[in-house]
Amino acid sequence: MKLLGTVIGSAICGALVYGIWPEMWKSYGIMGGWLAATVLIAIAWYMNHWLGTIRNPEGTIWIDQGWAVGFAGVAWGIVRFRGTISGVLDCLPTLCCCLIGGALAGVAAAHVKKTHPAYGGADARKQD
Repeated sequence: MKLLGTVIGSAICGALVYGIWPEMWKSYGIMGGWLAATVLIAIAWYMNHWLGTIRNPEGTIWIDQGWAVGFAGVAWGIVRFRGTISGVLDCLPTLCCCLIGGALAGVAAAHVKKTHPAYGGADARKQD
């Protein structure tokens, strides 16, 4: 059941990014893009991580939303350009940016978890 939740949570995250974000940016300019980035990713993170929609085993960091948005971009490119090779190639820069951003977020999260005592879990509390 958790795997189904992972698929659904990832799909919702990708749909939010490619369905609402461009329209917010087109309608409200740069501020709409920033607002969409803040609100949409916060909603997706809350749903996927805080509520536990996406399977994330204890003690691991999985860059799930970066993958979800990246693959939603590939699907968007294929659908928009009707399955042509140029459609897939046109979405590769977005995919690469999503994967790089997700990887950097994972590295930052791992660093914060190692250095910040509040994120150390039970091991950090035992040392106090």
